[in-house]
Amino acid sequence: MKNMIKLLLIGIFAIAIGCNNASDEIKLPYRAVAKNDTANLKIILKQKEFYGQLEINYNGLYKDSGDVSGIVKGDTLKGTFYYQRYGKGTKRRIPIALLKRDHKLVMGVGEMEVYMNITFFKKGIPIDYQKAKFVFQDYVK
Repeated sequence: MKNMIKLLLIGIFAIAIGCNNASDEIKLPYRAVAKNDTANLKIILKQKEFYGQLEINYNGLYKDSGDVSGIVKGDTLKGTFYYQRYGKGTKRRIPIALLKRDHKLVMGVGEMEVYMNITFFKKGIPIDYQKAKFVFQDYVK
């Protein structure tokens, strides 16, 4: 009987931890339009990390689609966009930086460099959020 009570308490504790972690997640759909280009971003935002999918459609001519993931530091999300052009072919990886501002996500622009075939934002050069092409707004389909 004691073992059964122990197992029951462990189960309740595990469920409580699982529920607590789920409440730390925020699932958000975003959309941005820049002239004829559109971008859809669906992310799951946690306290210290984010992940999801990003699709950028360039005037209906081609699209880049893939996964985004990274870390959250204050109001900034920094990570990578691991995507395929046209949804096929070789996958590419580029850095991504998003600034949370007034229920929007501003995609920063920065100078990039390649080291060991991996693209990074150049160190020491700030990411520019004023010249952003995409400013994502939350939306519901």
